[in-house]
Parts: sequence; structure tokens; C-alpha cells
Amino acid sequence: MKRHSLKEQLLKEKKRNERVFLFLFLLITLFLAYSFLFGDMGYLKYLELKKNEQKLIKEITQISMENNTLKNEIELLKKDPSYMEKYAREKFGVVKPGEMVFQFQKEEK
Repeated sequence: MKRHSLKEQLLKEKKRNERVFLFLFLLITLFLAYSFLFGDMGYLKYLELKKNEQKLIKEITQISMENNTLKNEIELLKKDPSYMEKYAREKFGVVKPGEMVFQFQKEEK
């Protein structure tokens, strides 16, 4: 009888150990999954940073294009007197002596 009881006790202990191991395994797995998705260096943070990177690359490209346009305009203003004259006329309303300027206003309906 004791033998049977001892065998049952060993089986119960083995099942309990398996349950504890399974519980710990699931707990660790859930923790790792949570960390992977929602942690400071998780996947969702990675996606957010990737989206922000694309936005910044687009802004940098746009600003670079504007810089190149301004550099070209500066070069033209330094080297081309006719461009400088045209720029001064359009931007600042400069006129030569004796010239008349006509300004037209749009009619509002």
C-alpha cells in the first residue's frame, strides 16, 4: 500500500512540477511578447520611429531643393546684371528715372 502511495505521490509531484514549469514558461513568454511589442525598444516604437524617419527625409529633401534654388538665385544676382535688375523691379518695385509704373487691381465680385 505504501508503495502505491509513494508512486502516486511521485506522479502528483511530477505533474505539479510540470504545471509550475508550464506556468513559468507562459509567464516569461508573455513578458517577452509584451516587451517586444510595447517596450521602449519594442516593435511599435520602431514603427513610429521609422515613420518619423521618412517624414524627416522628405523634409530634408525639400529643404535641400530650396537651398539649391536659393544658391542659384544668389549666383544669378551676383553675376547677371539683367537678372538683378529684373529681380529689383519685381521684388521691390524699383523703376528707372522717367519710367511710369501701372498697377492693376483685381476686381472682387
